[in-house]
Amino acid sequence: MVHEMSDISAVISYYNREQYIDEAIQSVLAQTLQPLEIIIVNDGSRESSRRYLDRYAAVCTIIDLPVNVGLAAARNEGIRRAKGGLIALLDDDDIWLPDKLAIQQRYLEENPACDAVQSAAWAFFTHGPDELWGFDRPSPLTLAAALTGECTVIPASLVARKELFQHLGSFDERFRLHEERDFEIRLAAAGYRLQAIPEPLVRFRRQSHGNLSSRWINRLVWDAKLFWKHRALYRRAYGWRGTVNCIASGLYRAGKYVRIIGGVFRLVGGALKSEWRTRPGYRDPVLAGTD
Repeated sequence: MVHEMSDISAVISYYNREQYIDEAIQSVLAQTLQPLEIIIVNDGSRESSRRYLDRYAAVCTIIDLPVNVGLAAARNEGIRRAKGGLIALLDDDDIWLPDKLAIQQRYLEENPACDAVQSAAWAFFTHGPDELWGFDRPSPLTLAAALTGECTVIPASLVARKELFQHLGSFDERFRLHEERDFEIRLAAAGYRLQAIPEPLVRFRRQSHGNLSSRWINRLVWDAKLFWKHRALYRRAYGWRGTVNCIASGLYRAGKYVRIIGGVFRLVGGALKSEWRTRPGYRDPVLAGTD
């Protein structure tokens, strides 16, 4: 089969996951529209995991980071080195479906006012059936929707114009968690248009990690950091209700990962949380140019 080439740089972040990386890379090589290049950013993996990548040296550009810097910084390094006009992100344990790049590049060509496009995804688990993670959200993604935390971008489903990353400064490297939520808030606040394709184009791995109770404090801390960074945007869009809803949503999400007192968190979060209603007269930056 002859595969058409594109202007897309595929950027894969990698950290000690040699058990999954074959599926990820093969899903890129199987694209009906081949990327211009495949960049693997090795984020300070142990030596044995790094050596596993050598088998792909002929078809991929491998960038070695001397220490582990986290997903945000690893992705940024790949984006900086990319030659293509479009950037497609892939984590080392996720899988693209064969027509992903072809469909998304065609969408961007047909919609020049669109700056980035994401898709629905199939979430798959160690145990249990696949789940379709679709879109019941505004398209393009508005700032008001991004602030709620209920419209998080799946990075593996995203294709964006490189100038968008350049103008935004890509991912905030201070965030070791919620970096994709921070990115989509900044994207929408700057007025960029992120559209959604309802067709699932990605398989998104959701492993069973057992009891994640030890991580709930970490999640709440990063929820608080995200809110504090964007507190002016929350006030602008939602007023004091934005503050209350952000706290309530953080408690409710944390409750999903806490085995013993999770029910209490969900109860408190659910009681505090109200409908997200924008302030009277609010104008969303994404929609401002369409009024």
